Amino acid sequence: MSEDKKNRQVVKSQGNIGRREFMGAALGGAVASGGLLSSVKTVSAVEQTATGVYREEMRTPIVARYQVIVAGGGPGGFIAALAAARSGAKTLLIERYPFLGGNGTAGLMTCYNGFRNQRPPEALQTVKGIPAEYIGEIVRLGGVADADPYAKEFQHDVANGDIPYCVGFDPEAAKVASLNMVKKEGVELRLHSWVVGPMLDGSRVTGVIVESKSGRQAIAADIVVDATGDGDIAARAGASVVKSPAAKSDLLRMTLMYRLGGLPPDAKEGGIRIGNRVVKWGPAFSGDGTDVETLTRAEIETRLKLWEQVQKKRSQPGMGSIYLMQTATGIGVRETRHILGGYVLTVQNAIQGTRFGDVVAISSNPMEYQGKRYFFKHEGFDIPYRALVPQGVENLVLAGRCISAEQNPFWSARAMGGAMAIGHASGCAAAMAAKVNVPPRKLDVKALQKLLLSQNAELRMQKRMG
Repeated sequence: MSEDKKNRQVVKSQGNIGRREFMGAALGGAVASGGLLSSVKTVSAVEQTATGVYREEMRTPIVARYQVIVAGGGPGGFIAALAAARSGAKTLLIERYPFLGGNGTAGLMTCYNGFRNQRPPEALQTVKGIPAEYIGEIVRLGGVADADPYAKEFQHDVANGDIPYCVGFDPEAAKVASLNMVKKEGVELRLHSWVVGPMLDGSRVTGVIVESKSGRQAIAADIVVDATGDGDIAARAGASVVKSPAAKSDLLRMTLMYRLGGLPPDAKEGGIRIGNRVVKWGPAFSGDGTDVETLTRAEIETRLKLWEQVQKKRSQPGMGSIYLMQTATGIGVRETRHILGGYVLTVQNAIQGTRFGDVVAISSNPMEYQGKRYFFKHEGFDIPYRALVPQGVENLVLAGRCISAEQNPFWSARAMGGAMAIGHASGCAAAMAAKVNVPPRKLDVKALQKLLLSQNAELRMQKRMG
């Protein structure tokens, strides 16, 4: 067989791929041809005009295989990758930006909320384990903010792992802390890469398709973790979505975060402050965060509006030294898809603090309820493993804010502290499923809980598990 023919044994990215197809492509040399661009065949211009559709047949080279691929390097995603690698799986983390951290760094949302209740009862730190180790690394780098927007009613020793409700941080320190931990755990990292869809064999996800400067490539995996925030992999694999609000305007609004420099020492400027710099919430925008035209309008309108606001602030007495130091890389999207899983968390589950036998994380962050910020009268509600496994799709685990939940409990669980706890569970589940060769929905949940507890996660089960 010629070398050219070997290199053209590739996966049809718009069709399905199974284990047999993968092995044929890999043995044929496609894995070795990592720099090969996709082969594209297009139809005539006449047909394009006649149908109104630009048709193309694409054959995409498979460049590697992993036990676990995590799509998305936000707070839930990179914690999931750390957990998968620590649990013994060969793991790849894919991120579209040139750094990790998601909305925490790219979005300048520089306060991690939800490590425990904001108000009493707040004795229980609900997010521990690998997420707490990550906070410890930010502390070691000197990256904790001097002040954040939340009143400190209780004293906690962050440096020794006793973490309060909120931790404000320096986004540059967070970028370095995440990279340090990824390197330490042996996670393979691929930046500047946009995950554009799943590889599929029927309803079974067998990897992901990525686009980058290297072209369009396929990367195979035993298990994929969808940490895209918007549930992109699950949706494109055919998963259903939990019934969404009737109007897009009912979704949580997007916000452009920004950082002011040159702040006078005596300025009473709320936000997340480090020295003479402060991160603040900027203009907001309502709409569908999965629609590119909406996102484009959001970026244009909020950035133009923010510039005017800052110039107006500069004209105030004593504020002439301030300047717009930085805006978020992209507007912060809070809410889009909620993927339908084996269980849908309900608002009553959250209010009542329902306990589940398959708990894998706890959410204690307040939620919006009946138009107000609702503070729990318990120490957090359980997130069951079933909410992390999408219906109708195999070999896929959800992480972060796209889990199966109604809108109100989602508003709690989407906080970055809770997203990290969910990511910890997702990564451990993915590694276990890959290593024992079972679909995630058939995983031994008790064994998963024991693994999480061995990594110091908080499940309120220590006594029961022995």
